[in-house]
Amino acid sequence: MMSEVELLRKFLRRGLNLTPEALSCLMRMDDVERIVELLPRKPVIDYEDILPLMRAESDEKIEFDVILKPDNLGISGNVEEFIRFIRARFDKLRPLVARWVDLEPIPIAELRNKTTRNGDNLFIIGMIMEKISAKDGSIRMVIEDESGTVNVVFRRDSRAWELAERTPLDSVIGVRGTYVNGKLYGESILLPDVKSDEVSEGRHEGRAVMISDVHVGSRYFNEWAFEKFVRWLRSEDARDVRYLIICGDLVDGIGVYPNQEEELRISDVYKQFEYAGRFLSRIPSGIKVIYIPGNHEPVRQAEPQPELQSDYLDILLDANHNIVALPNPSMVKIGSLSILLYHGRSLNAVMKHIPGLQPVNPQTVVEAMSWILRLRNLVPIYGEHPISPEERDWLLIENPPNLFHTGHVHVYGVGDYRGVKLVNSGTFENETPYIRSLGIEVTVGKVPVLNLENLEIKIMDFQ
Repeated sequence: MMSEVELLRKFLRRGLNLTPEALSCLMRMDDVERIVELLPRKPVIDYEDILPLMRAESDEKIEFDVILKPDNLGISGNVEEFIRFIRARFDKLRPLVARWVDLEPIPIAELRNKTTRNGDNLFIIGMIMEKISAKDGSIRMVIEDESGTVNVVFRRDSRAWELAERTPLDSVIGVRGTYVNGKLYGESILLPDVKSDEVSEGRHEGRAVMISDVHVGSRYFNEWAFEKFVRWLRSEDARDVRYLIICGDLVDGIGVYPNQEEELRISDVYKQFEYAGRFLSRIPSGIKVIYIPGNHEPVRQAEPQPELQSDYLDILLDANHNIVALPNPSMVKIGSLSILLYHGRSLNAVMKHIPGLQPVNPQTVVEAMSWILRLRNLVPIYGEHPISPEERDWLLIENPPNLFHTGHVHVYGVGDYRGVKLVNSGTFENETPYIRSLGIEVTVGKVPVLNLENLEIKIMDFQ
């Protein structure tokens, strides 16, 4: 390996000079002879001239694939589609519940058979249709399977009471309990949940940066912080960043909520994408940008959402050809590391309906994400926002990922759940009147940076 002096002389003989940062980078690279031939012919070679070549050298070792991508989206909207969808969801989740015990669940309709006696200990699996808190402190549920319904009571002194209180409507659960006079008195609850041994090890070289909720076009878009972030991506400190993941709401959109026009700085959605493209055009060519839509993008609101349509995507691709547009949700693979991307609109309902998840903060966001994994459903509570009853239920979490990335709530959070790394990436939009009315303290410019080798996450603050 040549010394710094020898390397400088090599460049000087060609009429070129190196900045100290460029020299430091070249000393770490393989096959410098080839690199020299690829550099631009200019009097002074600086770090930014070398950065694309460094990433190109590393790109040969990177593997990227899409392993879950909703497609063939489109329904008629009739009642039969919704019935089929809910039944298929139940059929998918039932075996995930049943695997936790060595008992065959009893069809609910059979509880009324003459062979069922008071005091029998039984196991059922069903979906929570109704749930109330009774005056005596008990939790009372109506649980349904394809054969019928049954009333289930969790007394205040039951060890399953707290879980019963927190498990939301529409969840598929298993209940073990004692049958008395047509009711089941619950003693334990089983969820579809994640088993630690389901999550395979995954790793790769380099780093991935995760952002969401940039809201370009909003009067509250923190351009200063985002500019600082883009400059960092171009710096030597970010030389091993290989991926930028944008988990929805890159732009603020048009007509997303009442009177939104009063809060827009750019009132044309095409111009919002053009402005976003100015930033994306400056992202180094060695960084692959993975982008899914959120509820502010100009795509259908019902989930799963298709990828951004070509009218808008072409604007971004003109600025940066390394953008990969995917639906919401999607799952990608980087090396052997699987990453589930979901904008996170259902977090509103999860945090609203599960006790203990208010107020919204970095800790409660992570707990809400863990509940989504426990219920194995990206949208576990039906009816809070539109979902589309597609032929396949793309919203179920059939295979737990190594990492689960969401956004939407404008508060970052990082945690773990049974081997799954949880990341909510915060926002680049300052506090809006609506967010203020919810009492949420937004975390602006805090960006999670994932080490793909060991899954450690560093939070960088660009505010």
